[in-house]
Amino acid sequence: MAERGAVPQVPVLQRRALKALRGLFTPLLPDDYLELINPLWSTQELRGRIERITRETADAVTIFIKPGWEWPGHEPGSTCASASSSTACTTGGAYSLTSDPGRPDGCISITPKLVEEGKVSPYFVRHAKPGAIVRIGGVEGAFKLPELFPEKLLFISAGSGSRL
Repeated sequence: MAERGAVPQVPVLQRRALKALRGLFTPLLPDDYLELINPLWSTQELRGRIERITRETADAVTIFIKPGWEWPGHEPGSTCASASSSTACTTGGAYSLTSDPGRPDGCISITPKLVEEGKVSPYFVRHAKPGAIVRIGGVEGAFKLPELFPEKLLFISAGSGSRL
């Protein structure tokens, strides 16, 4: 089943105008026409454009993605679902957000490591190019430090995630 992007934060006035125009576009929706002009303008799901890819190791890359609509923000430790789109299929997985929240350029980043058997990481590590459009899921996860730090902290690290 295809992954679906998060609902974008479209300004209320614009969303109402598109809803009012739906009757003129039947059986298609205004979004169907907007996507022909710019796929980032979808009001049905949040999409982003890959702006830059930085190779970190032989099997890991950092992908900088500029969301088409305002990014709702995230905290360190959050994850989001990202999906690659192709004519063959659309599939996705959850990735940790590796960018600072509120970057001045508006980009978010993920750093996938290649999993040979995966469906998404081979695309991101080997084939993704700047300019490609990806779906962006909502911000999830609660693995973060508390607002008030305790006197002592214990950090333990282990593998996590799925084989995507």
